[in-house]
Amino acid sequence: MAESTAAPGQVAGGPEGEPETRATVALPRPEPEPQPSASTVVIEDGVIPRRLRRPLDLARFVLAAAIVAVTVLIAYFATSTTAGLEEDLTGGASLLPAPVILILNIIAGIGLVGLPVAAAIGLVIRRRVRQLVDALIALLFTVIVLTLSSYLIETYGSVQLVTALTDGPGGQASATAPIIGGLTAFVTVARLLGRRPWNVLSILVVGSLVVVSLLSSTSTVAGLIISLAAGWGFGLLARYVFGTPTTRPTGAEVAESMARGGYPLTMLRASRSTAIGRRYVATTRTGDNLEVVVLDRDLEGAGLANAAWKALRLREDPGKGAFNMRRELDHAALMAYAAESAGAPVPRLLLTSEVGSDATMLAYEYTVGTRFANLDGDQVTDDELEQAWRAMRVLHEHQIAHRSLTSEHILRDRQGRVWLLGESSGSVAASDVALRIDIAEMLCTLAMIVGADRAVRAGRKVLGVSGLSRALPVLQPVALSPPTRRAMRKRRDLMVHLRDALVEIRPDGAVEQIQIERIKPRTLLLIVVGTVAAYVLLSQLAQVDLAELLTSASITWLLIAVVASLITYVGAAWSLSGFVPERIPLHRTMLAQVAGDFATLVSPPTLGAIAINLRYLTKSGLHPALAGASVGVSQVMAFVVHILLLTGFAIAAGTQADFTFDPPAWAVIAVIAVALMVLAAFAVPRVRRYVFGRVRPLLKEVVPRLVTVAQRPLKLVEGIGGIVLLNVAYITVLVACVRAFDGDTNIAAIAVVYLAGATIGQAAPTPGGLGAVEAAMAAGLTAAGLPGGIAVSAVLLFRLITFWIPTVPGYFAFSWLTKKGFL
Repeated sequence: MAESTAAPGQVAGGPEGEPETRATVALPRPEPEPQPSASTVVIEDGVIPRRLRRPLDLARFVLAAAIVAVTVLIAYFATSTTAGLEEDLTGGASLLPAPVILILNIIAGIGLVGLPVAAAIGLVIRRRVRQLVDALIALLFTVIVLTLSSYLIETYGSVQLVTALTDGPGGQASATAPIIGGLTAFVTVARLLGRRPWNVLSILVVGSLVVVSLLSSTSTVAGLIISLAAGWGFGLLARYVFGTPTTRPTGAEVAESMARGGYPLTMLRASRSTAIGRRYVATTRTGDNLEVVVLDRDLEGAGLANAAWKALRLREDPGKGAFNMRRELDHAALMAYAAESAGAPVPRLLLTSEVGSDATMLAYEYTVGTRFANLDGDQVTDDELEQAWRAMRVLHEHQIAHRSLTSEHILRDRQGRVWLLGESSGSVAASDVALRIDIAEMLCTLAMIVGADRAVRAGRKVLGVSGLSRALPVLQPVALSPPTRRAMRKRRDLMVHLRDALVEIRPDGAVEQIQIERIKPRTLLLIVVGTVAAYVLLSQLAQVDLAELLTSASITWLLIAVVASLITYVGAAWSLSGFVPERIPLHRTMLAQVAGDFATLVSPPTLGAIAINLRYLTKSGLHPALAGASVGVSQVMAFVVHILLLTGFAIAAGTQADFTFDPPAWAVIAVIAVALMVLAAFAVPRVRRYVFGRVRPLLKEVVPRLVTVAQRPLKLVEGIGGIVLLNVAYITVLVACVRAFDGDTNIAAIAVVYLAGATIGQAAPTPGGLGAVEAAMAAGLTAAGLPGGIAVSAVLLFRLITFWIPTVPGYFAFSWLTKKGFL
C-alpha cells in the first residue's frame, strides 16, 4: 500500500489555506462498497448556499431584452409588414370553429385566476413560500411596468410608434398586454415550465390568452410579443436578483457517490466554492487523501459574457466557452487522461461520476505542496525551474496546450518535484499559436518569481534557443491568461525586458509577427461611437442642401477659406520641423501633414497625426526615441499655445469698445464649470496619481529635447510660429465660412468657438472628431449670436474644406510617401 502524502485533515500550502494542491501518487483501488460508512464526517462550511444567482438567468434576461428591442425596431421601421402579419394571424384565428373559440375563452378566463392560485397552493405545500413571494413580486412589477409603458407610448409617443404598437391614435388596441406579461413573469419565477403537468397548463392558459387578445383586437402582434418577452425577462431578472433555491447535492450525497465508485470515505471537508462548482478534500478508509471537484448544473452559463468577448476579440480559439456541466466533465476527463498518457507530471484522475441529476464530480489524487505563487525567487532552485519547463515540454511534445500556466498552477511537493495543476483548462491537438502562448506565459510566470534572466536561462537550457524564441511573437499581454495579465500590468518593464532578452539570444534578427487580436477594445469603441457620430452628422446634413450650401455661399469668402486651409499645411509642417534639430525637407514634411488628413479619417485626430509624424521622422533617419521626443515637444508646445490663444481670444471676445472687460455669460459659466471639474478631479487621489503618472514620463522625454531646440532660437521661432500660423489659419477658415453666409459675429468670438471646438475634437474618440466638432462649433456659434441655420451651414462648410475634401489628396500623399519609403 502506498504511503499517504498528507495526514487526514491537513491543509495544503496555498493562498488562503486552500487545500486544492495535488499531485500524482500511486493509490490502490479499494474494493467497491455500496454505501459510505456511517462514520463518514462531512464538513460543508457553507459552500452550498440556500439560494443562488444562476448566470444562465442573467444571460436569458439579456436575450429577452434583445427580443423586446428588435420587436420594437421592426414594428417601427416595418409598419406595413407587421400590419400585414397581424391581419393574417387575426384572420386565421377568426376562422377557428365557434366551439374552439368558446373553449379558448373559457380556458383563458378560468386560467387567468386559477393557474396562479393553484400554483401558489402547490408552492406552499412544497414549502416554497419565498419562491411564491418572489413570483408575486415579479407579476406585480411586470404589470406596473407594462401598464406605465402603454400609457407613455400612447400619450407621448410619435404617431409612427403608436401606429406600430397599437391600431393607431384612437384605436382600441393597447401597446402592451400587462396581464399576459405578468402571468408570464409569475410562471417564470415559479418555474412551472420545468414540472409536469404545470408546463402543459401554463402553455395552454397563456396561449389561450394570446389568441383571445388577437381575436378581440385588444393587443397587436408586436404588443403581445413585447409583453411575453418582457414578462419572461422580468421573471428571469427577479430570479437572478432574489436568487433561486439551490438544487445542488449535499456533501453526504457526494460521499455516497464516492463509495459507489469504490472509494468509501472517512472524511469529506469543503475546500472552497468556484465559479463552476465546489472543491472538497477527502480522506479514504485507507488513509489516502483525494481532491474532489464537484460541477454543479445550476451554475451553467457562467463565463458566457467573457467567452463571447474573447471570441469577438481574439483570433485564436478562446477556450471552452460558457460553463456546461456535462461538457466541462468530459473536457476535464479528456485532459487528465491525455496528460497522464503523455507522461506529464499532472494529477491522476481516479473517478468520474454523477451526483444525482444536478451535479457531476471528478476525484483526483492529492498531495501536500507549495505553489510557486507562495515562493520567493531565492526559494526556487534552477533545477525546479527546469522541471517546470520540462513538464510543459512533455505536454507540447504530445500537442497538448495547458492554457493557464500561472504561478498558482505550478506546484513543488515535499520531495522537490514540480507538478502542473489546472490542466482542465487546456486543449488537445493544440494549434501552434496556443503552444507558443504556453511558452510565453510560462516565461512571464517564472520571470515574475525569479527574474527575467533566470527564467530565460532555464527555458533556453530545456527548450533550446529556437524553442524558447517561439514565444517572442506572442509575448503580448492580450495572449496571457487573466491572472498572469493582471500581474504583468504591475511589472510593465518586465515584458520589455523579456522581449529584449529573447531578441538577444536569437541567431538572426528577424522577428515574426502574429496578430492575436481580431479587434481591439478601442476599435470596438470607435465603431460604436463612430456610428453614433455618423448618425449625428447625417442628421445635420439632412437639414442642409449641400448644393444650395455651396451655391449660396459668397465666392470671395469661399476662396479665402480655401487659401487659408492650404496655409494650415505650412503651419503644421513648421510646427513639426521647428522642434527637430536635424534637417528635414519642408515639402516632404508638408506632404506628411496632407497624409495625416487621410489618417484622421480612420482614427481620432491626435492619434492619427502623432502616428504619421512619428513614422515620418523615423523614416527620415531619426532614432525612434528622438523622433518620439520631437513629436512630444511639438504636442506639448501646441497645447500651451492653444491654451494661450484660447485665453487671449476669450478676453478679446468679452472686451467692449470702451476696453471694459465684459465677457459673455455663457463663456463665464463655461470657464467656471471647467475649472470646478478640474479641481474636483484633482481632489481625487487616484485621478491625481494617474495624471502625474502620465505627465511625468512625458516631461522626462520632452524637457531634454526642448533644451536642445532652445539652443537654436530660429528653430524655436519656427516651431512656435508654425503652431500660431496653424491656429490662425484655421480661425481664418471659420471666419470666412461665417462671412460667406453673411454672418456678422465678432472675430474673437469665432476664434474662441474654433479653439474650444478643436479641443473637444481632439478629445473625442471618433475619427476626425466626427460629430463632436460639428455639434460643439454649431452650438458655440449659435451661443455667440449667429442664427442657427447660418451656424450649421458655416460649420458644415468649414468641415468640408478642412476635413472631407483634404482626405482625397491625403490618400494619394499617403500612398506616395509609403511607396517611396518615407512612411
